[in-house]
Amino acid sequence: MPDEHPLHPKLLAALEAEDQAQLTEVLAGARAADIAESFDLLDDENRSHVLFALPPHTAAEVVIMLDEAVRGDVVDDLDTESLTEIVSALPPDDAADVLGELSEEEADEILDHMVDEQSDKIEELLVYDENTAGGIMTPDFVAVPVTATVADAVEHIRGADPDEELHEVYIVDADDKVVGTVPLRRLVTSPSATKLSGILEPDPVVVSVNDDQEAVVQIIRKYDVMEAAVVDADQRLVGRITHDDLLDVAEEEAAEDLYRMAGTDAAELETSSVFRAAYVRLKWLLPCMFGMLLSAFVLYWSKPNFDLRLFAALVLFVPMIGATGGNSGIQISTIIVRGFATGELASTKFLRASAREGRIALVMAPVCGVLALLAVLMFFPILKSLEPDVALFADSTRVAFAVGTAMMAAILSAALLGISLPFSFRKIGVDPAIASGPIVTTMNDVISVGIYMLLAMAIAT
Repeated sequence: MPDEHPLHPKLLAALEAEDQAQLTEVLAGARAADIAESFDLLDDENRSHVLFALPPHTAAEVVIMLDEAVRGDVVDDLDTESLTEIVSALPPDDAADVLGELSEEEADEILDHMVDEQSDKIEELLVYDENTAGGIMTPDFVAVPVTATVADAVEHIRGADPDEELHEVYIVDADDKVVGTVPLRRLVTSPSATKLSGILEPDPVVVSVNDDQEAVVQIIRKYDVMEAAVVDADQRLVGRITHDDLLDVAEEEAAEDLYRMAGTDAAELETSSVFRAAYVRLKWLLPCMFGMLLSAFVLYWSKPNFDLRLFAALVLFVPMIGATGGNSGIQISTIIVRGFATGELASTKFLRASAREGRIALVMAPVCGVLALLAVLMFFPILKSLEPDVALFADSTRVAFAVGTAMMAAILSAALLGISLPFSFRKIGVDPAIASGPIVTTMNDVISVGIYMLLAMAIAT
């Protein structure tokens, strides 16, 4: 696969030559997705040149396809007039996303310069939280009264926005409540005089404006539909969420979970600033770094209970026990968090998840414990051959048993944490993905070291 799209060198050549005619020619045959891909490699000045050379509709497509961090920089560099042209060419839901990145005063100024019909739709969307069904829905849909005929529905479709993707017509009652849908295929194959009430599909997939976007993704996936109707508190139809919206949300949620499991934050997606990105990472990394000092305190307070050579021998295996326990905990919590994200019913039930992961841990713990014991028994003779003059602790068998037993205990305690933390975080309304990264690792390290030292006191002394 090539390192860059063929468009980019042509685009760069036209920009460097400062040839407006050449730039226009290059852009004329390019797709919006390819132009957006090149924006990552252009500086702010060149991005502005490209946008100004594009027709408003194409510029709007490019802007909405950009990564959030790049889009934020591009929007900041545009004047009000240019930004108004771009926002006016966007579908209402995409326009709301762009305006949501501006200050309230800037957004209001752009809305004031737009046609009332457009600005009203966008303002309705801006009322909702961006991570809810209301925040990601489009207010453009085709709704027809249940008393209408196929001919009436076709007439409604002719008046709809031709750029909007349309899969089905919503059938509503006198109170604008959804009673069913009619797929386009059925509509065009039915006689014009046919009553819609006779061909509609009842029980459509419906979500509330306040439903979390992740829950919406799970619902649409579960019922395998192309779109879902969005209703307000009075159950009136106010919008719809289409399959392309679903893909965007699924990608965003997956990225957010990955960032948090890695010990950073989804806010890193929204910035191109090195210092801002460093701040986002450090606010997770530093608490974990200082949390690891607890392991040092555990070792310090347990030291007087051991002969110095025994203590030195035991400390050699602290990283192995801590890392294995931590990795085991991350494996379990990642599986559970993934289940939450995909809506798998078995993964969202604590007892069911505990039974499955607990059994797996009971298999893994003795295997790792025995292998750790054997590794320690082999380690000391190798170390003695390499360093014959070093005075090592003589009874390696006791150390090996302490390490093996501690390894088993560390994996079992990691399983407990890996299962309980995601469920606990979910219960109190905190994103469970947080539990799958630094928190599990830090807690497992501290607990496994404590268990190791306690077992060593009982076995090796």
